[in-house]
Amino acid sequence: MEKQVHFVYSQVDAKPTRLTGGSQNCYKLENPEKSLCLILNMEHFDIQGYPSRDGTQKDKNTLKDTFTKLGFQVRTEDNLTCKEIETVLRTVAAEDHSLKSCFVCAILSHGNEDGIFARDKIFTLNWLVTFFSTSNCKTLAGKPKIFFIQACRGDTYDFGTEIDGTSDSVQISAPQILKEKDMLYVYSTPHGYFAWRNNFNGSWFIQSLCKMLQEHGNKLELMQILTRVNRIVALEYESSNGGKEIPCIVSMLTKELYL
Repeated sequence: MEKQVHFVYSQVDAKPTRLTGGSQNCYKLENPEKSLCLILNMEHFDIQGYPSRDGTQKDKNTLKDTFTKLGFQVRTEDNLTCKEIETVLRTVAAEDHSLKSCFVCAILSHGNEDGIFARDKIFTLNWLVTFFSTSNCKTLAGKPKIFFIQACRGDTYDFGTEIDGTSDSVQISAPQILKEKDMLYVYSTPHGYFAWRNNFNGSWFIQSLCKMLQEHGNKLELMQILTRVNRIVALEYESSNGGKEIPCIVSMLTKELYL
């Protein structure tokens, strides 16, 4: 379950330059129809012991604003049961994405080591992404499919480690990698750890992600942006009890991606 926290955000100055390795090395994002960004936002739960996720509406609205500005069609779904989520996923996967360039899905919920919570029960990311595999969603074949997950992945706190010198220190986790190319999973935290969220300002991960996408989404390649998100969350946030966080990127992309 995510831990709630008050935090202060400080801005990082940057003057990026967009560099590409040529069309053969980049996903084509010039199709005529707007790509879809699906937001699954879980605020209230029917499961005992899982309280409402105050602050998640801030994350949902910031994501919606960010991807609208990036030219996406944004669709939001709130407080769905697992069966309702399945219906939404089947519907989206069955749509014709031939004239779209990519697909984005953001999941905002409680979670643990076993998966992510719908309103009524748990599901796994493996189950969710299967709907958009090449065999199940042929019109997205060869196109990037991006999943942002704001949820706990365990009950361990990361309090960081004091080090000598000025080098950065990042804890690395090795989550299970699904054998499906052209997919990217970006978790708010490594496997086994808490994720942090503020009642009023939203989560560390989603707010940092949206800030970097709005500032650099039309200049930098996505992995460059996500690396900056990692740095911001890791170094510029800390809970009142010393808790830290580092997002976790799992990439099966085969080309560079400029949104």
